[in-house]
Amino acid sequence: MAGRLRFTLPGVGAMVSPRCAPAGLPVVCGRHRVAYDGGPGAEPPEGRPDAWLVADDHAELRSALPRLAAERGLEPRMTDAELGELRIRALPVAHTSRPTWGCRMEGSEGVVVWAPEFRTFPAWAADADLMVAQALLSPHGRAC
Repeated sequence: MAGRLRFTLPGVGAMVSPRCAPAGLPVVCGRHRVAYDGGPGAEPPEGRPDAWLVADDHAELRSALPRLAAERGLEPRMTDAELGELRIRALPVAHTSRPTWGCRMEGSEGVVVWAPEFRTFPAWAADADLMVAQALLSPHGRAC
């Protein structure tokens, strides 16, 4: 790859967490930048990413994400992206109530997977070098 694949977790909470910013993943590869999910308090760093991808276009933050993305001249979307040698594929995850998508980021340095809120492990993530995942909690689990 022209540049190393780098990412940051600006938030680790659920969409409506009172304690933590929502989960987000800014990705940098060479001169290309992509924001994945996020929201208030977990926006991508300064500047304009090439794309702002989301796992669920019906999520609780859909009212905030369009405004945050529009400030950077973008529209948040569930879609694939090809940026130089970085390929990002939107792939389905088993969610409880609505269509939800994770992403598989592939490049010469390896495969990174972002799989938010899944009920069963997504088979398309099995061979990833690194996986960032959020599984649904049991009724007694504790979220951020």
